[in-house]
Amino acid sequence: MLTVERVEKRYGEFRPALVGVDLAIGRGEFLLIQGPAGSGKSVLLRLLAGLEAPSKGTIRIAGEDLARMRPRALAHLRRSLGILPPGDSLLHRRSVVENVALAAWVAGAAVEEGVRRARAALDLVGLDVERYGSAPCAQLASGQRQCVALARALVNRPVLLLLDDLVAPLDEASAARVLQVLDHFSEAGVSVIAAVRTDATGVPTGAPWPARSRTLRLLDGRVAG
Repeated sequence: MLTVERVEKRYGEFRPALVGVDLAIGRGEFLLIQGPAGSGKSVLLRLLAGLEAPSKGTIRIAGEDLARMRPRALAHLRRSLGILPPGDSLLHRRSVVENVALAAWVAGAAVEEGVRRARAALDLVGLDVERYGSAPCAQLASGQRQCVALARALVNRPVLLLLDDLVAPLDEASAARVLQVLDHFSEAGVSVIAAVRTDATGVPTGAPWPARSRTLRLLDGRVAG
């Protein structure tokens, strides 16, 4: 599904954000990229999504070298990815359903089909569509907005999920629900890569992650341990 070979990322003359990272993930695997703030987790996810190019090394998805793909082909590839960026990336004046359906519409779904898929994705992550579906996202709590963002990542039935800081805004019950959903997706063949912050003792934050997940630890941009 995905391979990373000796990848390095530099920004100007500053200390490299990533150095010598190797990674391979197969279909249906669940990978946790763990590390403290500033360890390079988010940078690596942006590279995997093709949002930035590595300074050195190669990233391939389904055998395709991302750095060699034309912009149109790369945009088409991203439609098979579900991406949850860090922070709040929603359109606050748009409704909950519109925020999720927009991803389906951009991928070519008809208006009604996009709405149907958006409602199904929202139901999957546990957000009450009848109560919140028509509400502007600005009116939601941070955990609810995170569920909307996750539903948007799921709406196009991706083969690869790239999730940055998924559980931090969620309460314990919501985190447990979405992790169960992701575990089911992984069992069905969807590859899941999630960046997870660790505390000062190296313990990952958030609810217990699926037992089937494996871990890649980053420290100062390098694979640790």
